[in-house]
Amino acid sequence: MSSLGLLVKYGGDAQGPIPEVFGWAEDGGQGFIYMFLIHGGTVEERWRDFSEDERLAVCSELRSMTTAWRALTQDQQDCYVGNYDRKPLTEVFFWSEPKYQGPFYGVNSIQQLQEACRIETNPEAPITFTHNDLVPPNILLTPGPNPKVAAIIDWAQSGWYPSYWEYCKARYVNVLWGDTLEDTGDGEFLQSRAIGDKALQNEWWTKYLPLFLDPVDEEGVRHPWLYFALGHV
Repeated sequence: MSSLGLLVKYGGDAQGPIPEVFGWAEDGGQGFIYMFLIHGGTVEERWRDFSEDERLAVCSELRSMTTAWRALTQDQQDCYVGNYDRKPLTEVFFWSEPKYQGPFYGVNSIQQLQEACRIETNPEAPITFTHNDLVPPNILLTPGPNPKVAAIIDWAQSGWYPSYWEYCKARYVNVLWGDTLEDTGDGEFLQSRAIGDKALQNEWWTKYLPLFLDPVDEEGVRHPWLYFALGHV
């Protein structure tokens, strides 16, 4: 529903959970969406306290969900790289550079994007529907022990991208992990928590992320993408 800026999930194969939308309104030029409130917290807030079995169960659910939306297909006679409704891509790295946003049409649409962004990697990557912000703060969980994935939120940057984009973006974004600490003056404690957060982030990237998103080649794909991303932060 492009006139409302809403992405509507439809069909039995679209298994990614999203909050139910009840309505929408506009006030003073600003849009509002009224949706179901999901309780339980995010992966970012709760991951530190989970058992290994709970972590693996969440990753297994995420694998089923990412597989479902990445299996969505375009008409091969009318393929493109762009937003879901054929509008320009909303990738945050593109906001100040319209030439990167597309949409790009045709069988060489990925090559067009990569040439615009100067990403020197394989132009034969398939076009894949991509959430594009699949990070712990955007994964909501049910409350209590043995949590389930309640919803995936923040689809604002989603669209049709090269297949490697989802993993590269998820592997790039850093998060805070857990409660924000007040400055108590105990520098040793604060430093210890900072080191712990870094270790938790690295573990998320290297151990758990590959359980639900297939890694890409480091030298041939992720490093060229990372070179582009670091030049546009």
